[in-house]
Amino acid sequence: MITHLAGTVARIDIGDLTVELEVAGVRYQVLVPAVLWPEIQTIVDQAEGEDEAKLGLHIIYHATTNAPVPMLIGFIRRGERVFFRKLMSVEGLGPTKAAKALTISVSSMARAIEEENRGMLTKLPGIGGRAADKIIASLKGKVRTEASMQDSDQELPIDLTSLGKQRLSKDAEDAVVSLGYSRYDAKRWVENALTEEPATEDLESLMLQILRERDIST
Repeated sequence: MITHLAGTVARIDIGDLTVELEVAGVRYQVLVPAVLWPEIQTIVDQAEGEDEAKLGLHIIYHATTNAPVPMLIGFIRRGERVFFRKLMSVEGLGPTKAAKALTISVSSMARAIEEENRGMLTKLPGIGGRAADKIIASLKGKVRTEASMQDSDQELPIDLTSLGKQRLSKDAEDAVVSLGYSRYDAKRWVENALTEEPATEDLESLMLQILRERDIST
């Protein structure tokens, strides 16, 4: 049973909420709940100038009869893993839906459950009134420890769209710099390209646009 992975970040994908960790030559794909992505991005960005970003994650190894392909779900703090196991036990909340819904910190969500704050829960992606009622009915009284947990204390839902755009800009800047151009030019060209085509969502399309505009041959 895998309970923890520590290695180097090989790839991140905010769209799928996945991190690929390379551990002793083996690469693992790990689903990471939405609320942890600002911390993940900070870890990756702070590794600039170093060889690779290092990351350790507490792991849930998830597989069922209906979904036999194993899924790894990762957390920065052990208490987050404990809470997520409880959250997945709620009827209708599988790991992927729970990971996308968890856009506030565990402590904030646990407090909302204990205080029966239905309004806060229904602000979370994919959580309607019925789902909020099920979560409260299933977990109230069971997440008091997590409600007092020391974590990011994120009370407002993380905007994954905004985070995704930030990541796209950063990846495009790095790609332009890798071609031999300055960070200053890379940042300016990426900003201009996204201003002209704000709907661009993938790195390949953004890079092709930048290269065409600068008449750079690959």
